[in-house]
Amino acid sequence: MITAPEVARALYGALRLARLDPGGIDQFGDTVEAFWRSFYAMLIVAPGHLILAVIRHSVVEPTSGSIQVFLVEAIGYVIGWFAFPLVMFYVADKLDRGERYFRYIAASNWAAVLQVALMLVIVAVEYGFGMSLATVGFVHLITMIVVLVYFWFIARVGLDISGRAAAAIVGLDLVLSLVINSVTMGMI
Repeated sequence: MITAPEVARALYGALRLARLDPGGIDQFGDTVEAFWRSFYAMLIVAPGHLILAVIRHSVVEPTSGSIQVFLVEAIGYVIGWFAFPLVMFYVADKLDRGERYFRYIAASNWAAVLQVALMLVIVAVEYGFGMSLATVGFVHLITMIVVLVYFWFIARVGLDISGRAAAAIVGLDLVLSLVINSVTMGMI
């Protein structure tokens, strides 16, 4: 079980990285244990993900029943959390950055907590202010750019690689996420 101080330290590191402070990476361990403990972020993010999924399904109504939608979403959620770290295990090795892999994934996992929190705030503001479709689209575009830059910075600092290599890794993560989301939505 993870402790509250461990969660606080990880979120503090994620926040420092969000401020583009490279020292934030030092808040994450570079051990197998730190890697596995970072998946507690998946449990912290789950309620926020559920809220966002409910909102998404209120806009795009699923053709399946509630139980099937829940099961498919849950399976897609778990796959989404483990697919990228699995792929990155091999990519980090090819980049000769295997020794930085555990810390990078830990930072990336904890950063997802801030990402989902940001998305929840944005959705709340959109609904609270009744924004136009054009404004919502613009806000989502800006949010996506901010999140991509955030994860680019984490890849660059976490793996100690060039900006171009970090951009390729973020692109890989984005494509993988889009495929998983597409398959998940196609099954609903």
